[in-house]
Amino acid sequence: MFNLVRKLWPNLAREFWLNTVCSSRLVPSQARFLLLRLGGLRLRRSTVLHGVEWFGSGRVTFERGVILNRGVVVNHSGGLYMAENSGLGPGTLVITASHEIGPPTKRWAAGTTARVVIGKGVWVGANVTILPGVRIGDGCIIGAGSVVSRDCLPDGIYAGVPARRLRDVVPAP
Repeated sequence: MFNLVRKLWPNLAREFWLNTVCSSRLVPSQARFLLLRLGGLRLRRSTVLHGVEWFGSGRVTFERGVILNRGVVVNHSGGLYMAENSGLGPGTLVITASHEIGPPTKRWAAGTTARVVIGKGVWVGANVTILPGVRIGDGCIIGAGSVVSRDCLPDGIYAGVPARRLRDVVPAP
């Protein structure tokens, strides 16, 4: 039985650890930080994780001062890098996996992955969806409810579906 479970779901223990134990609201933030590091995530001190809902991969790196609010979902194996002092608002969905388009009889074909990179000092509002392969430049602000499907150049405010640059913000010195 155990071998069958291992064959069908090889990462069951890891997923249980990251997405049940570590994401429990009963686990204090300081303990969650240590538990996630034990689960293979690369986290720097002062990272704050408020009840992240789901991690689909250990290919995640958070630098100093990163904040993830409640209900954040980091999907699958493409990887996520967040530079220092960046934050994801509640309900943010970071998708790093997709599928190629298949024939009419089965539109979802072979799986693909692409890493998401979020620059220094980025503020991502609530309920934002970030699609595979997107790079969000340093100092950007992403408006609540936006869908980020393309790279965002540094020091801009982006919003909408799909997100587009609305205006510039003053760059950091």
